[in-house]
Amino acid sequence: MGAFPFVHRELARFSDLDPMGHVNNAVYLTWIENARIEFLRHLGAFDRPDTTEMAMILARAEVDFRAPLGFGDELEIAVRTSRLGTKSFDLEYELRCGERVVAEAKTVLVAYDYGTNESREIPDEWRQRLAA
Repeated sequence: MGAFPFVHRELARFSDLDPMGHVNNAVYLTWIENARIEFLRHLGAFDRPDTTEMAMILARAEVDFRAPLGFGDELEIAVRTSRLGTKSFDLEYELRCGERVVAEAKTVLVAYDYGTNESREIPDEWRQRLAA
């Protein structure tokens, strides 16, 4: 995870399991969302809750499952910016349990103006934060 600047931790709860006894695939998207929010919070995205300076929407999410997880497994979710476009950016995730890579994921987020309901350019300040 050395190439990833941020790591978020989760714990597989009993309620995360499906009838087969392993973590349900939908839970991974929740964990990725939690990691994404914490990563953006780490960058200062929620320092000023009264502003929509960097409002964004999730446009795409993809997950490649590599190994199952079970109850009590501790998970590390590493996050990094992998692409910066004019109006959108990609985040990559590596999900690990110990030395095992259990999943890899990617999300595409679009800078969004909720007043006009349209995409917008990523502000320069955010471009710098995401690239750091």
